[in-house]
Amino acid sequence: MAVIALTAYLLLFAPVNPRSEQYLFTISTGSSISTVIAEMVEDNYLRSQLGGKIAFAFSNTQVVQPGVFNISPRMNAWQIASVIKSGETAGTRVTIPEGYSISQIASRLETSQITSAREFTQALSEIDKKEYTFLSTTNRQVINPFEGYLFPDTYEFYKGMPAAQVVQRLLDNFSTRTSGLSSEIESSGFTIQQIVTLASLIEREANNEEDRKLIAGVILNRLDLGMRLDIDASVRFIFDNWSDPITSSQLSSSSPYNTRRVAGLPPGPICNPGLAAMKAILNPTNSDYLYYLTDSDGVTHYATTLDQHNVNKAKYIR
Repeated sequence: MAVIALTAYLLLFAPVNPRSEQYLFTISTGSSISTVIAEMVEDNYLRSQLGGKIAFAFSNTQVVQPGVFNISPRMNAWQIASVIKSGETAGTRVTIPEGYSISQIASRLETSQITSAREFTQALSEIDKKEYTFLSTTNRQVINPFEGYLFPDTYEFYKGMPAAQVVQRLLDNFSTRTSGLSSEIESSGFTIQQIVTLASLIEREANNEEDRKLIAGVILNRLDLGMRLDIDASVRFIFDNWSDPITSSQLSSSSPYNTRRVAGLPPGPICNPGLAAMKAILNPTNSDYLYYLTDSDGVTHYATTLDQHNVNKAKYIR
């Protein structure tokens, strides 16, 4: 009897490979228990579908939660079923804030131990841009064609995740989240690239919905008049300087991204904006304002003339 029990264990429930270094398994949204078991057998996590079904049945697993689970072929079927039943995924939540540049996203992913900044940057260079229509730009002055399209959101990744998969998640999310704006973008008179570029400027300049829409109106007013946009954030982007004071030499940069010197839009986005900034440029607050500044308390002050703007500078900038 003992021999039969041992044989059954070895055939149905024993670890597939006690020396395996494989330790993560992904369950897709909508997967059934039978589908998960079949995939585990195919990927060499379980010895047999029968053994998996028995183990899952005895663990009283009714449904499976999607996510990345920390299981291994070194575990037996009962241990694997227990981990899946617990619903405790091995994923790591990472928030990409609105307004982060690619370099800042890469740094956050590395800090979170998802992938190294170098691997992330390399993965971007290997992506086929033809797979994403919103990346089609003919402007050769763009510093990075992916800047602006890595959608800011909270993601569940896992440590050591292939960088290419991370990039695809960010780009696919941009495609999904912006699909509802297609008709508005088409009727705006701007291309998707111009909308994202405008939104990236607003993202770095505004702190709330009211200011986003007001600043959107100011930027459009200045564009209509052929004025320089004079947005310091565009200079910060050139030098990847998001915290230190901007130097006079940086302000005098000849880069086409320098809106302090070059009129019109920069060649491409200066950061990765969220939906709110895109909606603001599509639905700006109309005004006669041509100038604005933000004081040390984060309050934005607007003006219609340069004289009024200079008064605001003297009053609010310390």
